[in-house]
Amino acid sequence: IVLLAGIVLISMMSVPSPTSQTSKLNREIAYTEIVPVQYDEKKLKSYKKKVEKNGFGECVVRPAIIPRHEITPTFTASYPGSGAKMTWLLIEAITGFSTGDDFGINGAHNIVSIKTHYPSSEGKQMAANEVVPRAILLLRHPLSAFPSYYNYLYEMENKLENHSTRAPLEAWISWRDANFDKEIENWRRFVEYWMDNYSPINRLVVSYEKITDDIMGAVEATRIAEFLSRSKGVVTCPPELIACVWHKVVKYKENSSSNNEGRRLQEIPEIPAPPTKEELAKYGIDPSQFALSDPTNPNSHRSGPTYTPPYTKQQLKDLLSTLTALLERYREEKSLAPILVGYIDAVEKRGES
Repeated sequence: IVLLAGIVLISMMSVPSPTSQTSKLNREIAYTEIVPVQYDEKKLKSYKKKVEKNGFGECVVRPAIIPRHEITPTFTASYPGSGAKMTWLLIEAITGFSTGDDFGINGAHNIVSIKTHYPSSEGKQMAANEVVPRAILLLRHPLSAFPSYYNYLYEMENKLENHSTRAPLEAWISWRDANFDKEIENWRRFVEYWMDNYSPINRLVVSYEKITDDIMGAVEATRIAEFLSRSKGVVTCPPELIACVWHKVVKYKENSSSNNEGRRLQEIPEIPAPPTKEELAKYGIDPSQFALSDPTNPNSHRSGPTYTPPYTKQQLKDLLSTLTALLERYREEKSLAPILVGYIDAVEKRGES
């Protein structure tokens, strides 16, 4: 089924390009910002019924290749723990071309996208934006990104396979208390860097929450495809197949016949319960200083204890202050502001629980 009927992507228009060499009118493509698609509840319910009835169609996702022709890469920037691997694989499936990262570029230079966590310590500054002229900014709520990032650090510290193990609750709390203030600042600096260094036309802002959403995920994948198709030498799969491709990559566990052995990032089939007061007391934690709630975002499928990473009320207050300041700064940014509003609402609800 094509979920994307009726989606309006204000994408491009033809404008004249002046020249002093000839009176003949040259024309070039001028792009506009790809803004988020907003649906009301009625339309979302309609799409959901169509999905339940018809599914996402049939498609084949093949291994990505390094193209023989020249292509212009796009940065895919994310704070660590925000679904970079998932998005990396989605981009490869949409374009058929290989991606790379800012440390090794996987031994290739002619790639469709360069994954980076810069300016965090997990990233490396590369070429200036005139060399890599466009960027996808992938965001995930800090309440989910921070513990996901720590799980990665825990795996590295203990020489475990990536995306294999969830850190114990007491280890998470210890790391959180030692690093929370620093990571809030890192997250803020990350957002500001990519928002300030790329214009709206050359920047696409997407959220992990929407990419993994059962309905809006295919819509976000369409926005990503439209953005990538603007790069030199990049051709994406037909629009009518994007929903199917997205479903195979992001929701691959629902495809029992899919052949995505390389897909390691998985979704938890059930939402874990938050830690109980007894569990907190076991670690000498005052339950009155923690706001607990069920997670609204899927996490990586890691073995180990399942829990909703807790935060102190002061930490939630500090995070709320940072998100509010960012919203004030970027209130006119149509792609970022709605995401920040949602993140602020989630923190406020967590604080009330």
